[in-house]
Amino acid sequence: MSRHSPIHQPPFTMSSLQRLSLLLLTISPLHTSILVRAFATTNNNTPKHPADTAVVVVEPLYEGITRIRGRVAYDGNGFKGFQLQPKRRTIQGDLEAVLSQRFQRLVRVVGASRTDAGVHARAQAVHFDLRTEDSINLEEEEDLQKLQFSMNSMLKQDVRVYNLEKAPESVREIKGKPMLVPWNAIHESTGKLYIYRLCAAKHMDPLERHTRHSLKWKDPIDVDVLTRTLKHMEGYHDFRAFAGGIEQLEKHLKGKTMNTKRTVYSIEVVDEGEDMYRIEVRLKGALYKMVRNMVGSALEVAWGKLSEEEFLALLHRTEAAGRKQNRSKPAPPEGLTLESVYYDDY
Repeated sequence: MSRHSPIHQPPFTMSSLQRLSLLLLTISPLHTSILVRAFATTNNNTPKHPADTAVVVVEPLYEGITRIRGRVAYDGNGFKGFQLQPKRRTIQGDLEAVLSQRFQRLVRVVGASRTDAGVHARAQAVHFDLRTEDSINLEEEEDLQKLQFSMNSMLKQDVRVYNLEKAPESVREIKGKPMLVPWNAIHESTGKLYIYRLCAAKHMDPLERHTRHSLKWKDPIDVDVLTRTLKHMEGYHDFRAFAGGIEQLEKHLKGKTMNTKRTVYSIEVVDEGEDMYRIEVRLKGALYKMVRNMVGSALEVAWGKLSEEEFLALLHRTEAAGRKQNRSKPAPPEGLTLESVYYDDY
């Protein structure tokens, strides 16, 4: 259902009100207030009493808070990934540092994708919250442009923010009911485009060494086999054998099994000429190191080091195959770029 399409609003029963009251009692009024926004129409659009039908805000909406969204581009070589890590340089860390310095308080940033160390991005998406007292008129586009300029002036040259704007509220279906919630860079995403760039020539332009992986020329690659292998991964599959760190994560989940099934919309191998190739991967979402493992495994098949039957056994999880059964190494991070995160309205 489109976010902009009419919403069927179910009755707001007494049991629902009681549950909402209990929820409100569990949240400290010093930190947050949950707003219940009721909208009601009959079939002929005649307003009714708010208690009859409602869209309920279930995420905390802070009074005096405005959510901002933006795009981020970065050269990943100088970073240990997107996600904040102690004593290591990360994209999230750099963004939070400049925002916190600008507003003299801690400002948290949420990214749509937690790219690995060394992986680049051209159109990563983020959001963060600003307060009324932050001395910025969020109703004026010029003030947001000034904030964007200020952030880029404070950031190092290997990361840039752009397209800063007020984030709209969103309608999301939760437990079968439409809910009015703040826009979220993760939850509102409809898909992502990753591109892995390869050089199969005997030498590569050194200016591309940070954004393209150079293959060993002594191991000629069969591009037809590479393409066919990658095409097998289109669709809905269990990518456990192509994900990193699953076993460690499941230890923290106290025995619970992670959902490692993902949807890959399409994979295309594009010949850029002069033995240069790019692999375009469009998907809903990816597991840790999933795209790099997909490319690395397909390269092993194209080199003849892994049979196609062995590869398909990993993909179809024959005998419950996992990452330990996949002896292929992930493709190096410098060749991978998060080209875009897709949204219906951004």
